[in-house]
This record gives sequence, structure tokens and C-alpha cells, in this order.
Amino acid sequence: MKITWFLNKENNNLDLIRILLACIVIVGHTIPLNGETPYWTDPLSFFLPVTYSGALAVKLFFFISGLVVTNSYLKNDNFVYFTISRVFRILPALLFLLLITVFIIGPVFTNVSISKYFSDINNFKYIIRNLLFQTKYTLTGVFSDNLYKDIVNGSLWSLRYEVRCYFFLMCAFLLFKNKRTIIFNIIFIAIFIESFLPTHIILSRLSTNPEIYYLPFSFAYGTFLAINQNKFVMNLPIVILSFLVYFLFKNNPAEELFLIIAFCNLIIFISSRKFILNFKPKHDISYGIYLWGFLIQQIVYFIFGKIYAGFHFLIASIASILIAYISFILIEKPSMLFGRQILAFINLRMNEIKKKN
Repeated sequence: MKITWFLNKENNNLDLIRILLACIVIVGHTIPLNGETPYWTDPLSFFLPVTYSGALAVKLFFFISGLVVTNSYLKNDNFVYFTISRVFRILPALLFLLLITVFIIGPVFTNVSISKYFSDINNFKYIIRNLLFQTKYTLTGVFSDNLYKDIVNGSLWSLRYEVRCYFFLMCAFLLFKNKRTIIFNIIFIAIFIESFLPTHIILSRLSTNPEIYYLPFSFAYGTFLAINQNKFVMNLPIVILSFLVYFLFKNNPAEELFLIIAFCNLIIFISSRKFILNFKPKHDISYGIYLWGFLIQQIVYFIFGKIYAGFHFLIASIASILIAYISFILIEKPSMLFGRQILAFINLRMNEIKKKN
């Protein structure tokens, strides 16, 4: 199966994979937010102690973004289209979340008086800073007595890195228009090689935390496959070989790197199977599940306290899916439609100008 064939939306079920990954992030947050209970463990860290399910799921999100967004840019080759599409995909749902958080959830779950809560200017900064991807986690008195104290929404941290990846992708396309394949391949190979070095020169500028500095690698791997989509294939032998390579490098500093590659290859293979294609969701609500999941889990703990972790996950997942669906129907879908209308208007005006000239 060529990557070119796979990137045709009819030939993959990446929407379902993204929804599953968003739910896996909730799995990864269950023990930290609820506490450990018998007969429940993080399934990935149980078998692969190098990471845990939530961390790997976020990296796979970045991989899919790199793959799909790069392919979209290659098709349209238009920086205005790219920018407007990203803005109307990311910001409206985020703004909706932030407004509901500050003006409804905050006052309900704070341990200070309503007057004191609304008199604190920092609570309004929560909206502005997170809209600018300068992550702010706290609201006055909210979840102060939870197991994971004071953190309102711990999932927002990754958005700044995703937006940075989009920005650098756009800059690379604009600056290296005629040599994009060579440049992107050099960048990916450089990041790949650096992962083996004892000192990370490029990646450590983001963070010394591997959970963060492997995000751009994951995005870059998706970009690499999209750029070279006519040259690469993905099949079962390649997936098996990917995991064999991971096991060869186990206990090596780069073992997580090969684990990421193996799982990236696996989701391409799985999401293109005919059986999986039969379960295409009508709407991609994964972004909403990701945005709301952590916040919902904090609410679940606030209301029920420590319960069996499986019940915590089930309640939080169902609630997150329902809210994500509402967000998609009321906010995300109309916003993306509005973005397309703006693009259509811009294209119309540009064509009129060209005709006049």
C-alpha cells in the first residue's frame, strides 16, 4: 500500500484512530487524577515501561497532524488556505472551552466565594493566555482539594507545540518552495540522528523532557511520509520490522524513538484495513475529547472522590464524548464552514483581480 493511496480520505479511517487516541489520553490521566486502585493499570506502561498510554497517544496525534496537514498543504500549496484552515479548526473550540471553564465551571467548583473568584483578574487571563498558547493551568480555588491539586486542564500544554509545528511547516514551505523535498528530508534525518546523541542540541531547546522534545519528531515523521508519499509503502512486514527494530534498541537512549515509529506505522496499517473502514465516524470529535477530557476527569474526582479507576475512566470518557459531540455540532463544524466561506470569498476576489489585470 503506497502512502499516496492511503492519504486519500476514502482509504483510511484516521478519524476513528484520533477518537481512540483521545480516549487513550483519558486512560493515561486516570491514575494521576483518580489515584491507583486494584485491578487497573495503564496498559501500555505495563507492557512497555518506557512510556505510558497518554504520552504515546499525544505523540501519535502529532504524527497524524504532520501527515495530514502536510498533505493538505501539498494539495493546495496556499499559505492563506493553510492559515485560515488551521485558525478555524483550532481556536473556536478552544475559546468555547475556555469561556465555559472560566464563567461556569470555575464558579461552581471553586472553594472561594463567587465575588472573590470574579474579582481576581488572573481568572480572565486564563482565557487570554491559553488563546495565545501561553499555557495557564489555574483558576482561583478551583480543584484545590483534588488529588491533582489546582490544575484545571492539564491537556492544554500540547497546543503550543502543535501550533509551533504548523508555523515551522508553513515557513519551510514558503522559504524552500522549489527544494521542499530535500529540505524536509534533511530536517527529519537531522532530528532522527540527534536522537541518538548523548546531548540533544536541537530538541533540548524545546525542553529537557522527552515527552515534549519527541513531539516535533513525531510531527516531522508524518511530514516526512507525506512529502515522500510516492516513494514509500506501508504493509504488515514493514510494521513487524518496525517493532523488531524497537526491541533491538530496547534499553538504548533512542528506544522510545523507535517505539514511536513502530506505532506510527501500525496506525497507518490498521486504519487502512477494510474492516476498520466500515466503522468511519460521521464526525471527528477527537479534538473536543482531548480538550475536555482532563477537565472532566477533575470534575469526576471533585464529585465522587477516589473511585475504582475503571469507573472513573468510563464516566469521564462518556461525558467527554458527549460534550465533544456538542462542541463539534455547535462550534467546530460551523466554524470550519465559515472558514471555507472566507476562503471561497478570497479566491473569488483574487480571480476578479486577475481578470481585471
